Amino acid sequence: MMDILRQNAQSWGIKIAFGIIIAVFIFAFGAGGFNGNTDPVIAYVNEQPIPTQEFMQSYRENAEALRAQNPNLDSDQLQSPEFKKFVLEQMISQRLLDAEAKQLGLSVSNSELSYNISRIPAFSDKDGNFDMNLYQAFLKSRSMSAASFENSMRNSAMITKLQEYVTLPVKPTEADARSLFDAASEKVQIDYYYVPGADFLKSINITDKQIEDYYTANPDKFAIPARSVVKYIAFTPEELSINETVSPEEVTAYYEAHKDSFLQDNQVKASHILITVAEDAPQKDVDAAEKKIKKILAKAKSGQDFAKLAQRYSEGPSKTKGGELGWFGKGAMVKPFEDAAFALKKGEISDPVRTRFGWHLIKLDDIREAGQKDLDQVKNEITSIIAQEKAADSITDKLDHAIDLLASGLKLDKVSEELGIAFKTSEKATAQTLANAFGMTESAAQTIIALPEGNSTDMPIAIDSGYILVEKEKDIPPSLKPLNDEKENIAEVLTQQHALQQAKSMANDLKEKLLNKETEDKTFSSIKKNLKTSAPFGRDGFVPNLGMNRKLADAAFAAKKDQWLPEVYELPGGYVVARLDERIPPKEETWAAQKSMFINALFQQRANELFGAFLAELRAKAKIEYVRKDLLN
Repeated sequence: MMDILRQNAQSWGIKIAFGIIIAVFIFAFGAGGFNGNTDPVIAYVNEQPIPTQEFMQSYRENAEALRAQNPNLDSDQLQSPEFKKFVLEQMISQRLLDAEAKQLGLSVSNSELSYNISRIPAFSDKDGNFDMNLYQAFLKSRSMSAASFENSMRNSAMITKLQEYVTLPVKPTEADARSLFDAASEKVQIDYYYVPGADFLKSINITDKQIEDYYTANPDKFAIPARSVVKYIAFTPEELSINETVSPEEVTAYYEAHKDSFLQDNQVKASHILITVAEDAPQKDVDAAEKKIKKILAKAKSGQDFAKLAQRYSEGPSKTKGGELGWFGKGAMVKPFEDAAFALKKGEISDPVRTRFGWHLIKLDDIREAGQKDLDQVKNEITSIIAQEKAADSITDKLDHAIDLLASGLKLDKVSEELGIAFKTSEKATAQTLANAFGMTESAAQTIIALPEGNSTDMPIAIDSGYILVEKEKDIPPSLKPLNDEKENIAEVLTQQHALQQAKSMANDLKEKLLNKETEDKTFSSIKKNLKTSAPFGRDGFVPNLGMNRKLADAAFAAKKDQWLPEVYELPGGYVVARLDERIPPKEETWAAQKSMFINALFQQRANELFGAFLAELRAKAKIEYVRKDLLN
């Protein structure tokens, strides 16, 4: 392997590989490994060492396993002090449990170990037999040796035996399990009177003084964070491809060799405006976002330019391009968005569409039918592909040349002129937006933001497909969005708040009268025709067709039949006054079918609690000394 690396040490791919390896090592463990602190032990557990090298190996294996399970995991999370501390604490607990197991005379034989490994489904062929090739492929994918993996499996099996020993006293009774089942499965339904805030909207008049007071009292809601503008030279195949020449003959040859790559299904070209709202957001937030998108839709249907509306209002990353998403086929977008886009005619704008990202307006810009793309249709794409392939070969030389020029004292703008590569200026950006825009790590983006004005990075920064050299142009201090730009939104917020306050006041008044014996009957008669009965619901607080309110559920389960609940409860858009209508016990046949499951669940819960307390006691009695805390920071 090292011979191959040495032979190709000047290639772009190998340089990038070494760059990434060094960067990950430095960012993960800092410069501690080079500052003279070379203690080979990271910690002691009851005077037994945990070697630094063993910790790093465990850290790498844990990181590799997480990365394999979550390919899109942010590398900053894997380099965080919290993750490294988690790995070390796991190793400390392992040492304590191993020592306790040995003291109790527990062990795992080689035959037990072999059996356990052979029963792992990932190592079995289609007939269910252990496959050595699958086992070795797994080890290779995790960069683990067989000895390391088998030692980990042996430790895991030992801890399982220890856990079984420690939790022997746990024996949940059927009565305990039944109580758990009843609590989990019992349901109630309520009679309720709903007072919607919408009933009061027309009576609300928000003054300029109220708007100004809200703006002054809530600066965080209108804050624009500190940002920076940077200038940069990008060393990527895309950026350098403008200097490459591609002949018509090369384009034709590429097309003929890759015709299968230029088949297309039905495609649409669309733009969108997005108002973000989380998938699990409270209903009032979902409603507020929907109201905002409907106002934008009205502007679009009145003839206002969709692209300009997107630039002004959209909260998605495509807003800077007027909401343009380009061409896409089925399967490229989330289903509700796709269905709406493909149902439109050219030039049409959709009604608001809800996805897990928020509310969208979609404008269909163009349509392509399925079939073979002809050469004229894809020649620009092919030209770009070939040019970028050629440019990739020159990245290393041009980057080395740029670094030499910077070292000679040349400023970055002059380096740009010398190399014939564009010297670009970014938009105003925070560290997060910089990281997202270029595909760099958060740490690298923070390094750029921390540069003094007029200064450049000493070394190239890795980004998607290449590197950039960066110079800080200016810093922009934090500020507030202008009040005039926010008046309409503030007025909407205050109107909703005041309407809800009035709804709550009216609901409270009704509740007090219903709880008063002297006024209960008369008040009940006045609301009886508008009283509704909910669907049955459980203790989690989700009431079908009404929304989530845990306090409402707790009160309903604590109440007696026909008893009015002691408070009013906020649900999306308003408040309810409620009483318990019916308590619905779980069915006996359901208990019979689920009894074993609940007994097992209760056993697992109590076993985990007992073993957790056992481990906590071991740690409390242990002497744990941290030697290399610098590796965790």
